[in-house]
Amino acid sequence: IDVMWLDFDIFLVQNPGPMISAAAEGYDLLMGYDYDSDCLCNGFFYLRARPVTHRWLFEMVRWLYDHPYEHDQRAISAFLNYTEKVALKAEHLPTQPRWFVLDVNNAFINFASWEGRFEELQLVHFVDGSAFSLYGRSESDPSVPETKRRMVTDEENGGVKRTAMDFFYQPGPIAADPATFWREQPQLTRLLEGQRRPRPAQKQKCGILPSVETAHSGYGWLVEAGA
Repeated sequence: IDVMWLDFDIFLVQNPGPMISAAAEGYDLLMGYDYDSDCLCNGFFYLRARPVTHRWLFEMVRWLYDHPYEHDQRAISAFLNYTEKVALKAEHLPTQPRWFVLDVNNAFINFASWEGRFEELQLVHFVDGSAFSLYGRSESDPSVPETKRRMVTDEENGGVKRTAMDFFYQPGPIAADPATFWREQPQLTRLLEGQRRPRPAQKQKCGILPSVETAHSGYGWLVEAGA
């Protein structure tokens, strides 16, 4: 069975199935990506039911089980041999499925920034980071995503402060017709209008600290492909 993985901090604007099916032509795996940096994102990705994909995923999960200190997103990137590395030599990596990335510019976006074509938007990933509380970290911790720390005033509901994700997860937006969603939800339209950014002339390099030497010092082939 083909699988589309979605993190809980995602809002589906419309059924992404048709766009995924079209994008998956010729590929076994479609990854999330970042608008501003050359990093893969495992908040949302699509896997086709193929022997090579099954073996690749099995080997990665088995490796993560034996290396519980490692981050799952970095492991996925490393097992695709893309811009991040883990404690496993490249020659020991399993055969990689044919893969590409979903359209992070307008269709499958992270909330921080996007190009702004509402008619193409399929889902919004808020990179919520709520798990920080499970590790005993406060909201002032610099590792907590900006989208989680930033509160927005809900002027239509008594001035209460909400996160961007909270605005979307209200009864009105959840029940809204995708065909008229943005006309019916002007407050959400304004929120996403505020996240519009020109495409970066050069993406940031992928790494926890891009300004210093990391495990991968350059860019991957997606940058050259203009993804």
